[in-house]
Amino acid sequence: MPGSRPVLPDATNGDFLLQALREANARRAEHRVPPLAMDPLLVDYAKARAAALSQHEGLPAGHDGLRAGTGENLFWSEGEKMSDAADAVASWTADDTGRLIRQATTAMGAARVAGQGAKRYETYIVFIFEPT
Repeated sequence: MPGSRPVLPDATNGDFLLQALREANARRAEHRVPPLAMDPLLVDYAKARAAALSQHEGLPAGHDGLRAGTGENLFWSEGEKMSDAADAVASWTADDTGRLIRQATTAMGAARVAGQGAKRYETYIVFIFEPT
């Protein structure tokens, strides 16, 4: 689904990926579920998903276009600064832990794009999980 604006810049770095893995595994440990491993191919896929999502304000497309057998958690924020992985995980676990604690899941990827949106600074965070 083509977007209505250019993609936001990639803001994924080593610190973000470490925090993403640490936060996901902390939630999994609370439920006595084995830890995940960060998969570089899933990171690349998460980057592509985050970039595509950022072509629209918010998350109107949701999980449209997600490949079969893959789980995904999405986060979008608008504010004064860039959000981090802890913000995303906190928002997901406030309601439902979803794929973060699914026992069959063994690998994850994560990505973040961020930049000036139409009104304020926007951050999109995507966590990808396989197998689901």
